[in-house]
Amino acid sequence: MRKILAVVFSAVMMLALAACGNKVDDATAEKYSSKAEEVILLLNEGKYEEVHAMFNDEMEAGLSAAQMEELTPIISESGNFEKISKSSVEERDGYYVTVSVGKYSKKNRVFTISFDKNDEIAGLYIK
Repeated sequence: MRKILAVVFSAVMMLALAACGNKVDDATAEKYSSKAEEVILLLNEGKYEEVHAMFNDEMEAGLSAAQMEELTPIISESGNFEKISKSSVEERDGYYVTVSVGKYSKKNRVFTISFDKNDEIAGLYIK
């Protein structure tokens, strides 16, 4: 579990330490918010193989679909998924970084998902 968190955390921190984010236009925000929501729904359903298939090469090498199964208890303890209550998108150093708040019956989760220029997942962090 620590290895998974380290890989995911390092990918997110790399993006976070990059230049400050730039606002994106409404169409771009909608595109990446929708992509992030799709990823969140797949994670909630335990469809880790499908999420893994969306990874870029670095994420694919650093985090296997089998390792992603360790996310199941984190998501389960949140309760039933209800909706995405907030979502934002910024462009940072060539990546589109989405921050989405998932509303669950017991505990909200913040999903930070970064997409590269090929629309592949370059970072995934759940808090």
